[in-house]
Amino acid sequence: SLWNSLRQAGLPQALLVYLGASFAVLEAADIFTDQLGLPGWVFPGALILLLLGLPVVVATALVQARAATRPEPAAAPSDVAAPEPAVPEPTPVAEAEPSAVSSEGHWLTWRKVILGFVIAFAFWGIVVSAYMAMRALGIGPVGSLVAAGVLDERERIIIADFRNNTSDPLLGQAATEAFRIDLSQSPIVTVVDPTYVGQVLARMQGDPTRPLDVDLAREVAIREGIKAIIAGDITPVGGGFVLATELIAAEDGRLIYGHRETASDSTAIIGAIDRLSKRLRERIGESLKTIRANEPLDRVTTASLEALRKYSQAVRVIEQGDHERGIALLEEAVALDTAFAMAYRKLGVTLNNIGQDPARRREALTMAYENRDRLTERERYLTLGSYYMSVTGENDRAIAAYQSLLDIQPSDPWALNNLAILHLEARDYRRAALLFNRAIDFDSAGALHYGNAISAEVALGNYGEAERILQTFAEKFPEHPDVPRVSAQLAAARFDYVAAREQVAALREARRASPLWQLGTNVMLAQLAEVQGRLSDAERYMRDVMAAAEQQGLHDLYLQSAIKVAFYDAMLRGNRQRAISTVEAALERYPLSSIEPLERPYGLLALFSAFVEQPERARDFLAQYEAAVDPQMRNVARGEEEIAQGAIAMAEGRPRDAIEQFQRADRGACPICLLPVLGQAYDLAEEPDSVIAIYERYLTTPWLERLGDADWYALAGIYERLAGLYELRGDRERAAQYYNRFVELWQDADPELQPRVQAARRALERLLQEGSSGRGG
Repeated sequence: SLWNSLRQAGLPQALLVYLGASFAVLEAADIFTDQLGLPGWVFPGALILLLLGLPVVVATALVQARAATRPEPAAAPSDVAAPEPAVPEPTPVAEAEPSAVSSEGHWLTWRKVILGFVIAFAFWGIVVSAYMAMRALGIGPVGSLVAAGVLDERERIIIADFRNNTSDPLLGQAATEAFRIDLSQSPIVTVVDPTYVGQVLARMQGDPTRPLDVDLAREVAIREGIKAIIAGDITPVGGGFVLATELIAAEDGRLIYGHRETASDSTAIIGAIDRLSKRLRERIGESLKTIRANEPLDRVTTASLEALRKYSQAVRVIEQGDHERGIALLEEAVALDTAFAMAYRKLGVTLNNIGQDPARRREALTMAYENRDRLTERERYLTLGSYYMSVTGENDRAIAAYQSLLDIQPSDPWALNNLAILHLEARDYRRAALLFNRAIDFDSAGALHYGNAISAEVALGNYGEAERILQTFAEKFPEHPDVPRVSAQLAAARFDYVAAREQVAALREARRASPLWQLGTNVMLAQLAEVQGRLSDAERYMRDVMAAAEQQGLHDLYLQSAIKVAFYDAMLRGNRQRAISTVEAALERYPLSSIEPLERPYGLLALFSAFVEQPERARDFLAQYEAAVDPQMRNVARGEEEIAQGAIAMAEGRPRDAIEQFQRADRGACPICLLPVLGQAYDLAEEPDSVIAIYERYLTTPWLERLGDADWYALAGIYERLAGLYELRGDRERAAQYYNRFVELWQDADPELQPRVQAARRALERLLQEGSSGRGG
């Protein structure tokens, strides 16, 4: 039968071998496509070749089977004499062996088929190699723009607002933000941050909030030396949409590349944007391997178009400085999609940057962490770092997360910035300064990097470099509120309180419409008044802070401010009873039970209680803290407990225990914060040499935030105490130096503090007279 003939010809075996070889070929094509970044058509092309080869294999088997079924010529009987060999008879043509002619002469032989397949796949390999070579060399329509020299690697690109031809006013904005998110995953280009564009518009005397159309985007790009912009549009067609993007040369408006995709309805818009972005990334020159490694856009953002609308609105208003509105929009976005990890991360980071609602901030970062598989690779590492830094306090793991991101994208500015913050926390100021400055080099549009870099440079004592960075910051961002804020801090770090006050006053006036900045400037003005002994002015500013905090529902800030006012009485006025009454009244107004556990100022209350010699109450606050707050959350603020324990030990007359606790707590970025209380502990232990060493170290250690961290309450007392200790030593010159500093600092202090100033003046006059008479003798 035919089947028996096919079996005899080996068709089943041939098909099995062919299928096995096809599987191996397709598996190799798939692996090479992923690992080598081959184009997506390599696999289907190989599949088509194999499908075309299948009938050839079957046909060859049939031909070979037909040849196998031909009858063999009968053999001569053994008892018949063979013909004479000398006279052979000719063999008739009709009786020749047909099977031999068919199998050897026909073109469908196994050898020829195998050779044909080798040639076909060799040709396919040549086609793929030629494509990859043309792409790598920038030749022809498949050549990458980077290889062709049209764009440089990591080229900055501005994304203009998508033209919205639909009736939905927010759809264009949402499409723009989604496209920006997807394109920002690319390591081949740098998407210019909208905040930077807003700063450029401000320098151009334009409205930084106006829509960024194509013409305006080109103008900004030309001004900033950016080669190209990306424009897009979304147009309704029937029941669906057509989305298009164009890469445009900024200088002459020439179209460099264009592509369009369709969406069947609004639910398919995010997928269409994903395809648009990836096609553009491929054309620019990004490795197909890295493009395929990215999750689909709806996976790393949201499948909810309405949630994406809210998110894109939030990003825009936050960039414009309206944090309150941005936070509200982000809350709406995560309500629409409870797994919208990117919105949670943005919410947590925004709350952290403005220093509000720590409980919600941790909750948002935790939700982002739990849904981290729905983030882009970059956002995922940033989320891990933020979570470990701000939620669990695991700085080593945070460093590993940021370093992993930098291994993939060495120029990522936020990974550099956040890694630098961790090195700042470890007091590796040199490494921190290097990373902050690298962040500025790669992202000069990131305003936050400048202030951080200045902090690190000051910690190294590099005031000249700090001034240079501040000048660059002011030139690039003349309207940014951090310019006068950092200027004030830098002046205060050099003890120039007049200049610092001028900067804060200017900031207060410029941001008078912002409740957030009014709070911040009131606190800074209070600190400047405190350090100069003008406690009545300081208390007035802090009472304004308390009123604003109450109005905004920030009860934790109200309590913290009340405790600070109480410190004025306890530490500077010497009126402990009034200080205690102030704290009790604040706690009666807003009991701790009415505030979220993570927002309750347990540590500050314990510290205050110890300083007013109520150690048992201080212990009670610490016990409440341990009962109310999860141990993992306590890990973030573990130093507060140790400081409070040290203050309790001082209140109970155990200075050696206090010294041990303060030394254990002396970690974190601030190199001077624990020195005032550590000096007091040594003073209580009657070790004047150690007191002098600690206080001298305090005064000579550079630190940008020293006014707000410690000088506001400690500086005057340290001047006064050092003067007395040097006088006891007989070092009249240094004693006079510190008496003079104290007098100059408190020359305009409140009347109730003037007796101390007058006593210092008399001591200074006495020392000068003694010095004069000593020289005359």
